[in-house]
Amino acid sequence: MHHANRSSNSVFSLESIPMIPLTQTQARAPELQKKVTFVNGLGLVVGSMIGSGLFSSPGPVFEATGAPGTALLIWLISGLLALSGALCYAELGTMLPMNGGESVYLGRAYGSLVAFVFEFVTIAVQKPGSVAIVCIVLGEYVSRIAYHTYFFQVPHDSDAAVEMADSVIPDFLPKVIALVTLLLLSGLHAVSVRAGIHVQDVLTVIKVLTAVIIAVTGVVMLAKGTMQGNSFESTPLFAGFDAISFGQYTIAFYSGLWAYDGWNNLNYVSGEMKQPHRDLPRVIIFGIPLVIVSYLLANVAYLGVLRPQVLMHTNTVAMDFGKKVFGPLGGILFAVSVALSCFGTANASIFTGARIIYVSAKQGHLPAFLGTLNTKRQTPTTALILQLVLTTVFILVGSFRALVNFYSVCAWLFYFLAVLSLLVLRYKEPELKRPYRVWLSTPILFCLVALFLCTTPFIEAPLSSLAAIGFVLLAVPIWALQVKYRAAINGWIERIYDTNRRRGYQGMEMTES
Repeated sequence: MHHANRSSNSVFSLESIPMIPLTQTQARAPELQKKVTFVNGLGLVVGSMIGSGLFSSPGPVFEATGAPGTALLIWLISGLLALSGALCYAELGTMLPMNGGESVYLGRAYGSLVAFVFEFVTIAVQKPGSVAIVCIVLGEYVSRIAYHTYFFQVPHDSDAAVEMADSVIPDFLPKVIALVTLLLLSGLHAVSVRAGIHVQDVLTVIKVLTAVIIAVTGVVMLAKGTMQGNSFESTPLFAGFDAISFGQYTIAFYSGLWAYDGWNNLNYVSGEMKQPHRDLPRVIIFGIPLVIVSYLLANVAYLGVLRPQVLMHTNTVAMDFGKKVFGPLGGILFAVSVALSCFGTANASIFTGARIIYVSAKQGHLPAFLGTLNTKRQTPTTALILQLVLTTVFILVGSFRALVNFYSVCAWLFYFLAVLSLLVLRYKEPELKRPYRVWLSTPILFCLVALFLCTTPFIEAPLSSLAAIGFVLLAVPIWALQVKYRAAINGWIERIYDTNRRRGYQGMEMTES
């Protein structure tokens, strides 16, 4: 059987890299095929990043900073941080072009314990939790579309509108819509890898067009000066810049960075890229600046149209924007665009999340059946089913406000360790081929900022931060049982079984005699 990893057409040969050892059965198993092109990768990265964050984070960022100029500065710094991290990941991804992302780099640099802890936290909390949040946001926007149709003439930013929305929309409806979305996307990726990629490409175009329309419309309205009382008019650009507390800046950065989350998703499927050594850096260099510009212009639009009181407290900023500029119908159209954007984000996260489970199982960190592919469709069906079950639990629980803080502590801890692994591998394995090398200052600067973001929550929110670290440490005994002492435990169980079996035989012989 022809393996994609051995393709003679590949410029960068995987055979020069010592692979993580597999059993003979696993080595002969079918592998994920190389089908991801530059355009597909661009769609995956942009599609992962532009999602619910663009339409939910502007309010928390503005509320934490209190000034439009400061808010825009937070958005710019957050984007540059995401770009620097992605460039570091580009070196890692071209050096080790295998599916799995951080689990591959952490295992190579620090050993199986750190890789297992990452996989455990990512599989059990981060991926299903983030997909659940996005699906619930989609459900809420779809519910608001129905509400807007019912209360077509009610101003969306009025107190009466909020009260009627809460009374009309059943609490279970957003979750039902979220579950339907999850089932649909999981089934799509189980049927066909290519279908999931094509859906992502189409939804990415819709996302970018939505961001562009919001940005252009807002800038035009701001230039015309027709939106009286907008945030730029009501608040000085950097009002209270020096009076903002340390905790408020931290909250603002976490909200902004949540919106940019997804910049690392392409590394999870680098093993499926046709030319990872060439396309992975190109996707990052073209894709992430596009997202940064889109976010900055979209926030200029929000600030130039909406009143500061509305922007600070709304959870459906795109609907407020659309209704303010285009009337009730505009609110519905923008809500549809947001729903499609969230659909695309969930699609990309489900696609990459299943690959983490697949690679973890191939490394022996999870049961082997989770690392198998459907023989007919070549898709990781069992990994998708596990992800589906875990995400369903989070959707049913629905406490995603606490999950965002929990997610941030865990995510930035592993971002820090992954980028630090770049420096570790440069020292430990300088002979590895590196088709793309990032400037040394980039990973150093990123690690310093990531370390700041990891430690700050312990000052501002010690309980939730300690809970997150406690959950990370919970993976250590599981690793000891599943990986470190697995062979010894199995041998001990077999010896007990053999001893009991021999005793049974001896008892039978004594009875017969």
